[in-house]
Amino acid sequence: MKVLKNFFYNMTYQVLLIILPLVTMPYVSRVLGPDGLGKYSYTNSIMSYFVLLGSLGISLYGSRQVAYVQDSKENRSKVFWDVAILKIVTTVISILLLAFFLTIYNEYTSLIIAQSLTLVANMFDVSWYFIGIEDFKKTITRNVAVKIISLALIFSLVHTKSDLTIYILIITGSTLIGNFILIPFLKGQIYFVDVNKLHFSKHVMPILLLFIPQLATQIYLVVNKTMLGQMDSIKSVGFFSSSDTLVRLALTIVSSISAVLMPRIANLLAKGDKKGVNHYMDKSFQFINFLSFPLVLGLIAISSKFVPLFLGKGFGVVSNLIILESPIIILISWSIAITNQYLIPSGLNKEYIGSTFAGAISNIILNLLFIRNYGVYGAIISTLISELIVLAYLLFGIKNKLNVKKMLFSNIHKYLFSSLVMFLIIILVDIWLPKTICAVILEITLGIIVYIIALFFVKADILLKWEVFFD
Repeated sequence: MKVLKNFFYNMTYQVLLIILPLVTMPYVSRVLGPDGLGKYSYTNSIMSYFVLLGSLGISLYGSRQVAYVQDSKENRSKVFWDVAILKIVTTVISILLLAFFLTIYNEYTSLIIAQSLTLVANMFDVSWYFIGIEDFKKTITRNVAVKIISLALIFSLVHTKSDLTIYILIITGSTLIGNFILIPFLKGQIYFVDVNKLHFSKHVMPILLLFIPQLATQIYLVVNKTMLGQMDSIKSVGFFSSSDTLVRLALTIVSSISAVLMPRIANLLAKGDKKGVNHYMDKSFQFINFLSFPLVLGLIAISSKFVPLFLGKGFGVVSNLIILESPIIILISWSIAITNQYLIPSGLNKEYIGSTFAGAISNIILNLLFIRNYGVYGAIISTLISELIVLAYLLFGIKNKLNVKKMLFSNIHKYLFSSLVMFLIIILVDIWLPKTICAVILEITLGIIVYIIALFFVKADILLKWEVFFD
């Protein structure tokens, strides 16, 4: 039942990640406006490259390595200090590179400096260790407390467009404080290791192999905002960021299962339990399909009424962007499950690297083709096609290693049918309801009820045999 407990903790946090932006985004979008949100997203996209360089894929690698030896305190301690010291070194290098960058780039300097607290926070992040030992309670309790405090500070201190720097400092500063809070919990988990017994060099190449695909992934996650800011306008960055944020909030619920299963599958692989690996892969994909299909169709159904109420005047275009972008919830959920639950724990770096480079290169090329002609819509189209290319590459790479057909399509017709029934009911009800928040909440509640009833009608396994999914 450890998987169920960890999933509960992670799902609770993912739900909080959705609720808090649903509370703050309407306020922030009205206070800062499209231009302010665009500046935040643009400078954040620039800082993301330095954060990526500072982390070098070390956290993901560290979680995996700790998961391999989670039963041995001695081995856990050696892995921790090897990885933690490497992370400090790479972050310091990244900070120096940022300082050099700011001497030659003079636009939005104060905002970038405020964003740079994220780099310092990265240096002291040890959450990867607790993920590796499958202790999600500590990291999630920390995250919940920090998010709630940052929420209170945003409402207390951000009141006008001129408060953009304060808004950024609250976001980045809360991350730094949250990482400090987790450090004392290491007491009793690890002990100090003689520096002569540490072997930093053996981790460098595996970390670089994980960094390369993460670099490519970050490029096609962030490059849309950077290229939109350069080729179109800062306001378009704000529109894209709003749509992308709302769609990816829904995605966080679906992807929560992958975060829980990665250390479990890594441990099973270390023990040579292939049957157990296949069991968890098959069940996780059913869970992903159970959530992703209704989320996609639900977002499409309510977007035209929800966005104007949620974001305010000036963001009407975001409704159309959400309708166009929402299918990435399915595409990315499948891709994350394959990479985080199977490729990374299995050490299949070739397939992982290939998929991310395919996505990054295709996204840049497609952005060059589409943004100039279609603006923000071009960035959304590029994102969709790139994610489809990534998924196709991954599926081709694992077709001889896993039963892809069974994994992807088990019970899929039941989830799709139930989601379509839900979608049609929401659309019919939407015609008769006024454009109010209460109406949106009613439509969401009705959609959930209809979807669950439809799943019982088609006898979906995840409801009738739910205990099998979390054994």
